Amino acid sequence: MDQFKAFSSQLNPLAAKLGKQFGQVKQFAQEKMGTAEDITELPQEYKDLEKRVDALRNMHNGLLRVTRTYQNSSYDYPAQLQETLGEFGRTVTDKIQAVALSPAEKAASEAAALEERKEAAPPKTLAHALSRASFEGSEQLGLEEPMGSALFKFATVQEKIGDFRLKMDNEISTKFVAPFGTTLNTQIGFAMKARRNVQNARLSLDSAKAQYKFARPERSEASRVEVEQAEDLFVAAVEEATTLMKTVLENPEPLRNLADLVAAQLAFYKEAQEILADVAPEIDELSVTQEALYRNSRSE
Repeated sequence: MDQFKAFSSQLNPLAAKLGKQFGQVKQFAQEKMGTAEDITELPQEYKDLEKRVDALRNMHNGLLRVTRTYQNSSYDYPAQLQETLGEFGRTVTDKIQAVALSPAEKAASEAAALEERKEAAPPKTLAHALSRASFEGSEQLGLEEPMGSALFKFATVQEKIGDFRLKMDNEISTKFVAPFGTTLNTQIGFAMKARRNVQNARLSLDSAKAQYKFARPERSEASRVEVEQAEDLFVAAVEEATTLMKTVLENPEPLRNLADLVAAQLAFYKEAQEILADVAPEIDELSVTQEALYRNSRSE
């Protein structure tokens, strides 16, 4: 007998929960079919907050879908570009330093560098690829040639630009992508969950009202109490969701994250502009020299 009572005490809450869920499902189905009556209206302030939070949530998803690109360092590296491990295995800085080595030292250095790069290859970016290709060209032409000298300068600058870009990518990933995702998954996620609780509480309330309307006399009082309890739960759910949605909308962090993204981009373009501004006159001067040599050779 005691075991039966214990089993019944466990079964009753479960039955009540299943009954509540069934009532919610039934109410939802009736609303979809247009047969439900007396649907509880949500406050206008609440509905306005829902629209604003939906817009904020969509903005987070849209920007994250794009800015996650910065977490892939090879996003601007041409897919069709093929480089051997030897070409890819050393940065231009490594190669410049190797110029001063003896043949034996150079061979040992290249072997060590190749082995090191096998474990941690430099990132594949368009700027680094331009740097490597330009340096290879300068080696083949020779620094005594204007074109070879210009390629050498261009290679050095492009490697630095590639490094600047990787720095920007890291800044955006840590100061924008990561916190933006955290906001989406925490504050906005909590608000969305609270809104689902409101929907369930409203369905339960309207289901209880419908049952009370058609309750038998002996069930009338108990059904009325159920309506009151459902109303209390609905009001509490609306208040909680309203508070959480306001917190989401007032949170200054997303705008701070966007400012950090802009700052990272500004730093990159400023550094790139400065270093290109330094090398552009030098390459332009080499171009003028080459043109003068060309004209002299034609006039002889």
